[in-house]
Formats: sequence, structure tokens, C-alpha cells
Amino acid sequence: MTDQQDEGRLAPERLAPERRNALAEATVAEFARAGYEGASLNRIIRDAGMSKSSFYHFVGSKSELFDAVVRMLIADVTAQWTPPAPEEFSARSFWRRVDELLAKVTALSALPALQHLGRIFYLPGADGAAAGDARAELLDAVHGWVQEVLQVGRNVGQVRDELPLSLQADVTFAVLRAVDEWALGADAAERAAVGASVPGLVLRRLLATQMPDEQ
Repeated sequence: MTDQQDEGRLAPERLAPERRNALAEATVAEFARAGYEGASLNRIIRDAGMSKSSFYHFVGSKSELFDAVVRMLIADVTAQWTPPAPEEFSARSFWRRVDELLAKVTALSALPALQHLGRIFYLPGADGAAAGDARAELLDAVHGWVQEVLQVGRNVGQVRDELPLSLQADVTFAVLRAVDEWALGADAAERAAVGASVPGLVLRRLLATQMPDEQ
């Protein structure tokens, strides 16, 4: 496709809301069902109720569609919530703020946009440049935010500092991602039973200078 055609294409977020939602839902359902490599643009076009000419007016490839839908879903989530700034995790309130954050994220898991985002975020085969930049950008942003929060925790004596900060951030990010992936496959009763208590407890065991019963 030529640069001129690329410049003439409209961004999917400029679709009418009902068509935008239909495209996002059809895309998520197809990628979740067939995986990144097996996903069919023809099935997505059909299930979204769009004509091919209309569809290709907005996106030109599978990677473009994946990237565009991820960006739309991220925008939908951030329109309703953004994470607190790392500096808000002060010495006295550090672990209380962590608990509040995990509880808030658990509550937000009921949002359709967040559910859709989770369903396609961990798809096998969706790593790398083939799946566009939005997913990698979000992963990098979340990882960077986690590392900044940990640095604040270390500065105020609430987070252990015997490991390199980058390794500590990798481990924390892996724990949060594992819990997130588990929650996607768990039923509502399991998610309600676990809530934010388990990830909070795991993070304390890994990171806290002292457990609550030791303070």
C-alpha cells in the first residue's frame, strides 16, 4: 500500500461508536478464538457487519487492526482510570496505597474494554513487531511505572533493596502479569474469592522490608 493511501486512511477510533464497538468485539473474539496467526480478517469483517471497502478504509492489515484495536481499548480504559503517580506512594501509606491500587484494578476488571484488552493482550504469537507497537508500548509503560513505584518504596524504606532494581521490577511485573492471566481464565466466584488480597500478599512477601505482623 502506498504512502498516499496510508495518509488517506481514517483511524478506526473515528468510526461511529456502534460500529467501533462492533469492530472491537469482532476483533477480540476472532483473535481470542484463533490466535494471532490464525485470525481471519474476513471473519472479523463479516462479524463486525462491515463491507470490505469500508473496513480497508480504516485498516490495511492484520497487524494494523490488532494495533488499532489495542489502542482503542487502552483509550477506553484510561478515559475511566489512570494509575496514581509513583510519588503518591509515601512512606507511611506505601503498602496501603498498593492495596488500594490492586483493589481498584480488581473492580475495574468488570469493564468490557479491560476484559477485551486482557483477552487479546496475552495471545500466543502476538509478540514482536508483527503485532504492531501499541502492545509493546503499553508493556513498557507499565513496567516503567512499576519500577518507579519500587524506587519510591526503596527510598522510603518500605521495599527491600538487596536486589538490582531492574530485576526486582521484572519479578514484580511477572507476578502481576501471572495474576492477571489467571484472572482471565477464572470464573467470577474464584475472582471474587481472591480479589486483591492474594497479589498484595505475594508482593509483600517478595518486596516488603517487614511483613505487617513483624512491624
